[in-house]
Amino acid sequence: MSEQPWGREILVALDGSEKGERALSTALALSELSEAGVHLVHVVPPAAEPPSIYAAFGGGDIAPGIASSRLDVETRLAEAARDLTTRSRRPISWEVIEDLDVPGALLRVAEARNVGTVVMGTRAATSVGRAIAGSVADRVMRDCPKPVLLVPPGADYLRGKHIEIKRVLVPLDGSELADRSVEFLLALPHARDLEFVILGIVQNPHDAEVVERRLDVAADRFRGRSADATARVAFGDDAAAAIVLATREFLVEMIAMSTRGEGGLRRLILGSVAEGVVRASEVPVLLLTPRMLAATPRDESSRLVGTEPI
Repeated sequence: MSEQPWGREILVALDGSEKGERALSTALALSELSEAGVHLVHVVPPAAEPPSIYAAFGGGDIAPGIASSRLDVETRLAEAARDLTTRSRRPISWEVIEDLDVPGALLRVAEARNVGTVVMGTRAATSVGRAIAGSVADRVMRDCPKPVLLVPPGADYLRGKHIEIKRVLVPLDGSELADRSVEFLLALPHARDLEFVILGIVQNPHDAEVVERRLDVAADRFRGRSADATARVAFGDDAAAAIVLATREFLVEMIAMSTRGEGGLRRLILGSVAEGVVRASEVPVLLLTPRMLAATPRDESSRLVGTEPI
């Protein structure tokens, strides 16, 4: 499988809030691993439209007072680009877009520039525990044929810091989609510089042996590409909680996992394990969606065996 799926550029969605800012350090670290440039995008309402209209057209998770004049936004983006340039060897670019449809504008930029990954910060969970549903990130996740890296509030400590991604947690559930996510990670240009912790969640102890064999097969695929990989099994009924606990146990800097569409992709994250992980995680979460993996040519030579669902 070629390195092409990771693209030449990472899109970072900014909105002037802390959730956008916390995505910058992670985007910079990923750009080094994927040998990609970084493109900063801030979507503002058209000058003729009052900010109140913005929320009705896809900007509902923008904090009050965030929408500023285009000139102010351009000044902040230029400053951010200069700062990132001093911290990275990767090319940095930026643009401000006037549009009422925030996720739609981000998706159009991603397609036009053929970006490899979209990086976004997520808001804190509401009283009903939803961190993604109904947000800009939700629609981008549903409609973007590229991986989306979400930086949750629990990872706010990364903001403004120079970080390196060295160890990645890869939860696998035995599904075809998880199999495809392994292929995609193997295509990362600097995959051999990473340590992958391959995690399987076991609810029934009688399934442990089958899961361990499957994880060993996956780990061997990474080792076959000269990457360091270790297989680990976690026991528990709550898969999301087990994954978050594993990030602390194995001191990983990122989670990379597949997620499944529900209701024909109309409710991609809501109620899923991925939603629970993003809500509670203290590290960035790279989500590989069915739509994104479907857009990536299958490498049959690297297909895993023994990947029957648990």
